[in-house]
Amino acid sequence: MAEQKTPEMKHILEMSKEERRTFLSSFDTLMSDCDGVLWNFTGPIPGVDKALQLLRTDGKKLAFISNNGMRTMEEYRKKFHALGIDAREEEIVHPALTTVHYLKSIGMRDAVFCIATEVFKDYLRKAGFQVLDGPKERFPDSREANQVRVYTDYFEQRGPKVGAVVVDIDVNLSLQSLMKAKCYLERDPGCLFIAGATDYIIPLDSSMDVIGPGYFIDILERSTGRKPLILGKPGKALAQVVLEQFDVTDPKRVLFVGDMMPQDMGFGTRCGFQKLLMLSGGTPKEVLLAHDDPDQLPNYYADSFADFIELYNDNMHVEE
Repeated sequence: MAEQKTPEMKHILEMSKEERRTFLSSFDTLMSDCDGVLWNFTGPIPGVDKALQLLRTDGKKLAFISNNGMRTMEEYRKKFHALGIDAREEEIVHPALTTVHYLKSIGMRDAVFCIATEVFKDYLRKAGFQVLDGPKERFPDSREANQVRVYTDYFEQRGPKVGAVVVDIDVNLSLQSLMKAKCYLERDPGCLFIAGATDYIIPLDSSMDVIGPGYFIDILERSTGRKPLILGKPGKALAQVVLEQFDVTDPKRVLFVGDMMPQDMGFGTRCGFQKLLMLSGGTPKEVLLAHDDPDQLPNYYADSFADFIELYNDNMHVEE
């Protein structure tokens, strides 16, 4: 089998003027991740507002695809409004709504066991699904407790039939909830295993990150032998949703922008998009340059969206 060729990566401000013009004219649609690209834990990333406005003025269609199901759509719209962008709901891909869309498309009637935030679960509930979660109570762990009886009582099969186990970011995740999910998946081969975000690390800012759901999804994979359907980036199912939702007929005319190589660049590769990695979020330059998986490498990279301002100024695409 022939080795995959590592793509040549170029910083967008280190290209010649002709290369810059060619780059800006090579895409009609820009799809972007949000966290680490448009904003971080402390607020908007400088220059993003002006850059997005320049892109729209230049006729580029904008769309936003996030793995973060912790915010409501209204919260997303407010954050975009603060950047001077009035993003419509159909321009934002939210992992919870993608999950709702999928479950409806297959006619799911059974209950859904969900390991996720309340925001995520509320979207499922509003769509009419019965959502199970928990446990909320603490398990007895004293020396006097009969652990066999405790676990047997808790994991005894009772209640409504569960047709899907959904796993996303959950800041209150527990061993009990993972064990509950494992039981549902093992007891019924027809129970779907669905993953939203698969990130292993979620950067909050340049000095802080938190453990993502990827590790816990791995635990369920290894303990049950089941592979999840991934409805977040870089999943194939999400790629199909995005290509259909935005009526993409020529993927090479789409530029996908993100800050994470496995999720964002991997997703761009799966969709057949051009790829631009921003160094403003979860991937330092030295990590980018040391990475050797061609499917997770970008065609271009930039320090932040502010580089587009200089790009447009130099190429005089937009009068100021």
